[in-house]
Amino acid sequence: MRRLVLFLIAALCTTGTGGPTAAGAWLRETGRGFLSTTGTLRQGDPDAWQEVSISAEYGLAPSLTIGADINERPGIAGHALLFARLPLSRPDARAQLAAEAAFGGHHWRAAWDPMYRLTLSYGRGFTLRRGAAGWLSLDAAYERRLGMDTPIYKLDATLGLSEPGRLRPILQMETALVPGQPLTWAVTPGVLFDSRRDATWLLGVERKSASRDTLGLKIALWRWF
Repeated sequence: MRRLVLFLIAALCTTGTGGPTAAGAWLRETGRGFLSTTGTLRQGDPDAWQEVSISAEYGLAPSLTIGADINERPGIAGHALLFARLPLSRPDARAQLAAEAAFGGHHWRAAWDPMYRLTLSYGRGFTLRRGAAGWLSLDAAYERRLGMDTPIYKLDATLGLSEPGRLRPILQMETALVPGQPLTWAVTPGVLFDSRRDATWLLGVERKSASRDTLGLKIALWRWF
């Protein structure tokens, strides 16, 4: 039981923040890349006080984005995946749909096992009064980790502003469910700010409920290339 719960905690990790800047239903332009690095420090759970995530994406073709998703809680658990994202809607559609398949491995302590994840993503941009623009991103995923008896079901949402101004609010919500176990969730309100043209920082406060309730500080750097 303890191993199942700890695997679930590892599954509730950040692999980007969603939306047109960081994964979700939007594909990368051909020949363009994106890199997201995220660190989280938590209090309240000695087994999960720090976590590091890296997500890289590259537009290989107009209808194909490839990438890697790496997550690590040092000495505890983590995963490493390669993924491919395909569009399910027209490039000019107001609402974007995409499907993603990811394959790789996960570990508990030093023991590695294969895993895969299938994701259906929905994204939509919007414009508010006075010229403010933002996005909504929803990601529903089915994740299977060998070594576990049951799959993990995830539903994540991101709501953020892309302009105007250097300081912009963002709200992330993550949920994960293993059949027969309580729902685990994390909510992270934060702020985005640009350090230069091709780099954006995210600073947020995470409230997470898994095997224990924790409060954490999340810092992320987004880079385009």
